[in-house]
Amino acid sequence: MRRIAVASVFAAVLGVSLANGTLPAGAADVPLSQGRTATASSAERGDLSASAAVDGRTGTRWSSKFSDPQWLQVDLGRSTAIKKVVLRWENAYATQFRIESSTGGGAWTTLYSTSSGKGGTQTLNVSGTGRYVRLYTTKRSGKYGVSLWEFQVFGAGAAATPTPTVKPTSSTSPKPSPSTTPTKPSATPTKPSDPATPSTKKGVGVWKMNNVSDALAKSGAGWYYTWASRHDGVTTPKGAEFVPMVWGAASVNDQTLAEAKAAGPYLLGFNEPDMAEQSNMSVDKALSLWPKLMAAGKVLGSPAVAYGGDRAGGWLDRFMTGAAQRGYRVDFVTLHWYGGDFRADAATGQLKSYLQAVYERYHKPIWLTEYALIDFSKGVRYPTEAQTADFVTASTKMLNSLSYVHRYAWFGLPASDTGPSSGLFHGNGVATPAGRAFQAAP
Repeated sequence: MRRIAVASVFAAVLGVSLANGTLPAGAADVPLSQGRTATASSAERGDLSASAAVDGRTGTRWSSKFSDPQWLQVDLGRSTAIKKVVLRWENAYATQFRIESSTGGGAWTTLYSTSSGKGGTQTLNVSGTGRYVRLYTTKRSGKYGVSLWEFQVFGAGAAATPTPTVKPTSSTSPKPSPSTTPTKPSATPTKPSDPATPSTKKGVGVWKMNNVSDALAKSGAGWYYTWASRHDGVTTPKGAEFVPMVWGAASVNDQTLAEAKAAGPYLLGFNEPDMAEQSNMSVDKALSLWPKLMAAGKVLGSPAVAYGGDRAGGWLDRFMTGAAQRGYRVDFVTLHWYGGDFRADAATGQLKSYLQAVYERYHKPIWLTEYALIDFSKGVRYPTEAQTADFVTASTKMLNSLSYVHRYAWFGLPASDTGPSSGLFHGNGVATPAGRAFQAAP
């Protein structure tokens, strides 16, 4: 399954930021909005989602669908004074829009309004109070949607609620070949590579490697999967659980379904059907096969889309709508996510925003079955080992805090012995810094 798993990561390119620019340090004020949860009325594509407008980076952007009206909203965490809003428009801007605030996300108060917007960078001095701040556009400048590089909200003095620490990089173009040697000591505690107590929520994707069963036991994962209905050559650790998957249309056969049912009760649906390189299925095809998966799994997860799970009209949205119309059972939503921003706090915030947006759309439990930091914008670029470890620590803490995230799985258990990777254990059984961070995660 190594070939399938690696291809699955590469397919996530459409869900990863396409540039790595960061905002200049500039003034001492950090926007109250930076790294916060953002939602929008729509997104043109999965990689142009709302969270890209509040990540502190000028190379990522939110872009709406090609219609009016549209809105972009950010949750500041709690109600606070609002003094300034900065809009950094892409070429597709709004000529008519307003800035609004709300204490509860319901009744909106207008802080600014114009019918003669010119695009570019607009600094709007406003006065108001609220937890939520929204840009509401009513007329586009052209035939495309509206698009923002950054949506920044500033308050009076210090932020009323802590914001993630975002350290600008020294260059807007990170080195294409990161060193496998940590650039700084990792804050992740080092633990002996002994079998860890399994955590039911914490999981990992597994493919064949030397000492695979020993590494899996040491990881502390409470569950694992192999992108298949079997786990040949892998011994399930005491207290842990194997979860089967029906990978694609060709896997919907009597043998695979019987193996999946025997391994149950959980069953993962099709792997990235929205990608030609993966199971490559139309929504109609997936729906036509779904009753067979319902019969094989007592607790059944949706097909795992590569990106755009929060998008109205996207592959997952059309599948969930079709399933509801037919009375088909989907017990939880399955997602994949890969981040190209290697700052642990920023990447964790972006992942959280995506998960929250998906949950708000479907209101079903979420399983995040593939996730890691890998940048595909210019080939394949990995973070340093220390950056990966820091992200494992930050992201697992966040995922454990979200009640609607029932399970997550890191990609993946095996680490490369010859170059950079996101893996947790080398073939000799030694944990990577990310592996030690994963062991330490609750």
